[in-house]
Amino acid sequence: MHPSEEIKFEKSRKLEGKRICLCITSSAACIEAFYLCRELIRHGADVNVFMSEKATKLIHPNLMEFASGKKPVVELSGYTEHVSLCRKGCCDAVVVCPCTANTISKIALGIADNAVTSCVLTAIGSKVPVIVVPAMHLSLMKNDSVEKNIERLKEMGCIIVEPRIEGERAKIADRETIIENVIRCVRERDLEGKNILIIGGASAEKIDDIRVLTNRSSGKFAIELVRECFERGAYVEFWHGWMREKVPDYVKSREFESVEDLLKMIDDCKNFDFIFVCAALSNYIPEPMDGKIPSNIRGLTLDLRVAPRLIDKLREIVGEERIIAFKAEEKEEDLIKKAKEMSRVFHMVVGNLTSSFGSDRTKIWIFKDGDVLEKEDKKDKLAELIIDKLGG
Repeated sequence: MHPSEEIKFEKSRKLEGKRICLCITSSAACIEAFYLCRELIRHGADVNVFMSEKATKLIHPNLMEFASGKKPVVELSGYTEHVSLCRKGCCDAVVVCPCTANTISKIALGIADNAVTSCVLTAIGSKVPVIVVPAMHLSLMKNDSVEKNIERLKEMGCIIVEPRIEGERAKIADRETIIENVIRCVRERDLEGKNILIIGGASAEKIDDIRVLTNRSSGKFAIELVRECFERGAYVEFWHGWMREKVPDYVKSREFESVEDLLKMIDDCKNFDFIFVCAALSNYIPEPMDGKIPSNIRGLTLDLRVAPRLIDKLREIVGEERIIAFKAEEKEEDLIKKAKEMSRVFHMVVGNLTSSFGSDRTKIWIFKDGDVLEKEDKKDKLAELIIDKLGG
């Protein structure tokens, strides 16, 4: 067994049975292709590697053979690898990572003069999804001809995973963003055309100029919902408070700190089909003090007022039928009673216990249309279940 088989399914089975062609061109970022290849396999993919001749001067084909378990295609042979490996029925997606300005322009102009461009143009011609991941100096990226050619690729149906602009460099997108776009391409896109807003994380209320009042929410569940909705084809926005988890780069995000900050944003909610309110928002807001409270005060007392309820403001703006509310309680009997009452109003209610905050595994109760479903599992699996139950 090749060592690449040992890592298969380490992350998930989302790419199980999927055949991915990974095309590497001669950007200095091509070293990332090794790690991307391994990550695709960890999600279950079979990976065939294509390399331009100039890419082999930066990373050796032997390295990519180790990464994928298959000999890379550097030069087309009588086996017609661009046809036998890249057309529909033989391939589920083509990823060009990294993609240079030169290769972008060749593809846009229909030039098939090496293994990479031949693979990509064959895929486009047979309607196989093509994901292009540019990486270059910013001056190349902003060249008029290159910009027009990128737009041309979009017109041809290619997905462009935008680079991270840092100074004068258009750096390759992060690995997670590329992987999520691959999964999005090959999964059932049952949420395509839907606009979904997910509000997650913890609010933080100012006590003084230094301190805040917050809670233990990690934002894990919100991120799993973001991932699930994105992978299933939705347009997703993520509004988040304080997070212990990395905020995904592959969806548009907006940050808030306090409940009042979030309330100022909700006029922008009107165009979403569904709004998930899984943020852990403060129920009480302290009256903030100017400056820094001295650290040697004994018996400090805070004046707290009741926070405005976001869910009530949302109901005024978008109505109840688009809201998926989350309810957390310490005791199961209290949770079920309150969530059941809420489910008479909202599209769906998801209940969980406060003991699950920050953990990877939890138990939830889904209340919808008078029914209740109880399930314990990892949060990624539970997010999939919630979206399955979402309905139209």
